Amino acid sequence: MKVFVHRFLLSFALAAANHAGATQVDWNGLPFSVNLTSAGQAWDDTWVAELGSFSGSFSPTPANTPAWAASWRAASRSVYQPATGYFAGSYTYNTNTAPFLTGTRAYMWLFNPHAPQGEWILLSNSAWTWPAGSPFDPFATTWASSDAKEAVVGQLPAPGWSLKCAAINNSPLPFLTFTEWKPLYFTPAEISNTTTSGASADPDGDGFPNFNEYAAGTLPRRSTSFPPPVEVFLHPANDQLYGAARLHRSTRVTGYRWQAQSSDNLSSWTPGTTTLGEQPWEWTVRRNDPVSVKPHGFLRFRLQP
Repeated sequence: MKVFVHRFLLSFALAAANHAGATQVDWNGLPFSVNLTSAGQAWDDTWVAELGSFSGSFSPTPANTPAWAASWRAASRSVYQPATGYFAGSYTYNTNTAPFLTGTRAYMWLFNPHAPQGEWILLSNSAWTWPAGSPFDPFATTWASSDAKEAVVGQLPAPGWSLKCAAINNSPLPFLTFTEWKPLYFTPAEISNTTTSGASADPDGDGFPNFNEYAAGTLPRRSTSFPPPVEVFLHPANDQLYGAARLHRSTRVTGYRWQAQSSDNLSSWTPGTTTLGEQPWEWTVRRNDPVSVKPHGFLRFRLQP
């Protein structure tokens, strides 16, 4: 009996030593699963998965998707791996902080930030509630997408697929700082190396530095994924033609704001533009002077703190 107790204590001590000594939630998808868009296409490496909760008393429904982003808080993020059909992440904490309070419902939100309109699936299970944080917890809690009992939008497993997204219109994605964006695409060693992960670095050699890729929502490690060009055209109004431009942008950028500026000479820039239409993912402006008055002019968009 004494030998058994001693061995148990030794085993427990080893487990505690191997663990960081905090509450940990591991979450993942089903390996080698078939996951589809709303149109039935397989997911690629542009897909992102997040584990998190909604703040306050907000409850997500198919009818209030435009309000999800403002209430969502991510605890952990992962990029989908199409070769293995897999995603995985981990969240470790000593104490609970809002909205990851003890007993609060957790969700897995998977989406394609590159789709012109939303492709989303939001998974949950009544058993997915945040455990109490402790610096002495040697055991991890595991949540798998295959254990989800509810898809708020999208579809749970059926013949032919493991997960299938829903098309979501006019609904922005949750914000993501540049610092939070980097771990999705760079290893910890690369993050500490600014020549690879710095704002001005261009690891895929496509001519667009990392910060531009972040601002556009494109992939910094794939040279065929780069910010779309600004559309330039003539806009008719009041029997006149005006130089106009349309910017396509990521809805996830935070801590910075876009500015539209106009110039007659490429040296002096002013905010002298008129907005023709604006959505979180798109902004269209025109110059204030028609081409009949100023036939030569320029427009640009700048992202500034």
